[in-house]
Amino acid sequence: MAKEVELKLSLPSHAVEAFKQDVNLGQQQGVLELDNQYFDTPDLALNQAHAALRVRKSQHGYKQTLKNKGQAIAGLHERGEWEYDIDSPQIDWSLFANDIQIDEALKQAIQPLFKTDFTRHVWLQTWGESEIELVLDEGIIHTIKNSGEHLSTAQSINLCEIELELKSGRVEDLFVYAKTLAEKHPLVSCDINKAERGYGLLFPQMSFFAPFDFTSQWQQASLPITTLLQETLTRITRHWDRFSQQENWWSLWVIARQVSAVCWLLSEMPNCPDSIRGRWLVLQQDLNKILQPATVVTGLYVDTNSNSRGLSQRLLSVVGSQLSNGLETWMQKNGLGMALLELGEFLYALHQQQNSDSNGYAWVQQLMHKVAQEQAVSESKLQSLAYVLLRCDDDRYQQVNEVIRCLTVSRAMMAANDMSGAITDETSRAKLASWQRRLTVENRNLLDAKQALFDALSNELN
Repeated sequence: MAKEVELKLSLPSHAVEAFKQDVNLGQQQGVLELDNQYFDTPDLALNQAHAALRVRKSQHGYKQTLKNKGQAIAGLHERGEWEYDIDSPQIDWSLFANDIQIDEALKQAIQPLFKTDFTRHVWLQTWGESEIELVLDEGIIHTIKNSGEHLSTAQSINLCEIELELKSGRVEDLFVYAKTLAEKHPLVSCDINKAERGYGLLFPQMSFFAPFDFTSQWQQASLPITTLLQETLTRITRHWDRFSQQENWWSLWVIARQVSAVCWLLSEMPNCPDSIRGRWLVLQQDLNKILQPATVVTGLYVDTNSNSRGLSQRLLSVVGSQLSNGLETWMQKNGLGMALLELGEFLYALHQQQNSDSNGYAWVQQLMHKVAQEQAVSESKLQSLAYVLLRCDDDRYQQVNEVIRCLTVSRAMMAANDMSGAITDETSRAKLASWQRRLTVENRNLLDAKQALFDALSNELN
C-alpha cells in the first residue's frame, strides 16, 4: 500500500489562466486527458466504509485504484492507496488479493455510479528539501444515467481544483509552498474529493461529511482544543465550497460565526503564534464588515417567531450589489485561504509533536461560568460556546443558540429604519415596518432567553 500525502485546494475557474502563468509552478510535466469511472454497491457499502474505487483511462492505458479515507488535518490528507495497471476498463479483483480482502457479495453488487472527466496539468517543483507534484484538474463530474434506481437523468457539476502531492521530503515544505501560491492566487483549502462530489450529485439530500463525535471526550472531561479547531476548519472549508458553488449568503454568515469560534479557541492556546491569532482576528473583522449590509436580512432569516424568510430573500436583492462589492475586494486579498493554511500548518506541527494540548472541556466550563456570572458575555464567546456544545450537549446548545438568535433579531430590528429608505417596493416596506414593531417583544424574548440560560448554567455549575 502506498501512502498519499497531499494538500487539496479549490481555485475559482476565473483564476485558472493567471494561475497557469505563475513562475513558481515548477517544471511542466505534461497535460493529460483523464476519464474516471467510480464504482459502489446500490447501498453504498464502499462509501460507508470510507473507501473509493475507480478505474481511470488515460493516454497510457487503464488503472484501477482503491483509496481509503485515512486522516485529514486542516486540508492535509494522508490516506492509503492501492493502484494497479489493468488491460481493460473492467475491474480485476484478483489484483487486490495480496493486499486486502474483499467480500464476494460486494464484488457481485458493484456497479458504476458516476464519472469524472477532466484535463490534468502537471508540474514538478523542488521546494526546500522536498519534491512536490502540482496538478490542476479542470473538467466535469457527471452521474451515469443507468446507475441503479438513483437517477432517471444524468446530473453534472464543473470541477476545478489544485492538488499538491508530496513525492519526497517534508510536509512542512508542502505548506510553505502552498502559502507562497495562495499569496498570489485565490486558493482555499478543501477536503472534498472528487468521489464525494460525485456521491453528492447522486444523493443531494445526504451529507457525506462525518463530524467528530465529542460525546465520549466530553463525558470524560477531556476535549483537546486542537480537536475543536480541526473540526471547525473542516466545516469552514465546506461552507466556503458551498458558497463558491451556489453563492448562498447564508453559508457566508455561518462561516463568520465559525471564524469567531476559531478566534476564541486560539485565544485559549498559549503556544499559538501571535501572527496566526492576528490573521484570524483580521478575518473576523473583514467578514463582519462584509456582512454588515445584510444585518436586517439575517435577522429576518433567523426569526423563527414570524414568517419572514420570504421578505428576507426579497431584501437580499436590495443589498446584493453592496455585498458583492465588499466580497470581491476581500477575496482579492485571499485572507481566508492564507488563514486556513497557516493554522493548518500549525495544527499539523502540534499533531506530529504530540504536544500536550489545552483542555477544551475546561475552557468551555470557564466560559459557561462567565456567562452564568456576567450575563453580558460577548456574542463571539456565545457563538464559540454554541459551536462546541452543538456536538456534545444538545440542551445547553439550544439555550445558547436561542440567545444568539434573539440578539441577531433584535439588532436587525434596530437597523431596519436605515434600510427602509432603500426599499422601493411598498409591500416589502410595510412588512418590514410591521416586523420592526415587534422589537419590544423581541427584547423581552432576549431577556427571557438570557435568564433561562443563566439559571440552567448556574444550577449545572453549582
